Amino acid sequence: MENQAMQKVQILSEFSQQTVYLMGSAFVLGSMFTLFILLILDWIRRDKNEK
Repeated sequence: MENQAMQKVQILSEFSQQTVYLMGSAFVLGSMFTLFILLILDWIRRDKNEK
């Protein structure tokens, strides 16, 4: 009985850890994508102003 409880706790712990990794990677990828879009928009705006 105690062994089953420990297995459940370990599974829940691993799931929580994977969730945190997923949230962190989504944040980093989202930030990089946003920065990339802002750089492209700035580059387009600078091209229009030079013409």
